[in-house]
Amino acid sequence: MFDQRFFKITLAVLLFHAGLLYLIQSGLGRKMTEAIIAPEIIARIIPLEQPRPEPPAPVPPKPQTQTPPKQVKMVAPRPTPQPTPTPVASLPPSPTAIEAPPAPPAPPAPEPPAPPAPANAAPRAVGIGEMACSSPQPVYPRQSQRMGETGTTVVRLNFDEYGKVIKAVVSKSSGSERLDESAVAAAKAIRCKPYVENGHAVAATAQQPIKFELN
Repeated sequence: MFDQRFFKITLAVLLFHAGLLYLIQSGLGRKMTEAIIAPEIIARIIPLEQPRPEPPAPVPPKPQTQTPPKQVKMVAPRPTPQPTPTPVASLPPSPTAIEAPPAPPAPPAPEPPAPPAPANAAPRAVGIGEMACSSPQPVYPRQSQRMGETGTTVVRLNFDEYGKVIKAVVSKSSGSERLDESAVAAAKAIRCKPYVENGHAVAATAQQPIKFELN
């Protein structure tokens, strides 16, 4: 079966070629061809890049002229004339001159104080008169008076460094227990001064006799 579409296309191509051939022969096609083919030449002027100016060379610094130091003239000082000392005539020593008395001799150094007695040392045995004690005031027991008891009791006293009686015991009895007790009580009540030895108060012990007699 004959294809109509192919026939139409073929016919159109033949007509186009026939028309184109006619135009060429008539000269019109040449003009159109020249108009179509003639190239368009466009001239563009590209400006040349101007060279950059070189930077100016640095100016060298001017040399500084050094001013020479001024010379100072040294003037030597003139020597000042010193006055001539006037001689002084030496006088002979006066016969009535009083001589200074010789300095007194230095006093001897004080002796160092004696060391204090140790606290646990035994009491020093002394006489009762060295303690400067007050007189004992014994009380005569009434029972002893009725019974006519007399005698002398010796009491041994122990003193501390302050002179206080810290202990009283019968060293020798009177023969009566009541008289001995009264003597011990009276001995404890006495007051004494501290016993001093080498400038220091020390403990001491002494014997105190107390006598009982009827008038």
